[in-house]
Amino acid sequence: MGRLVIDGDNVYELDEECLREKRRENEKKEKNFSGEEKEKK
Repeated sequence: MGRLVIDGDNVYELDEECLREKRRENEKKEKNFSGEEKEKK
């Protein structure tokens, strides 16, 4: 199940699997760009 976001009269459902995939892609790009993996906080 996704997360619901309420913005005034609008309600949105976030697809968490899609968000995870985008996060993985961004981390991969950052790793390739910097040449090393960023430190996790």
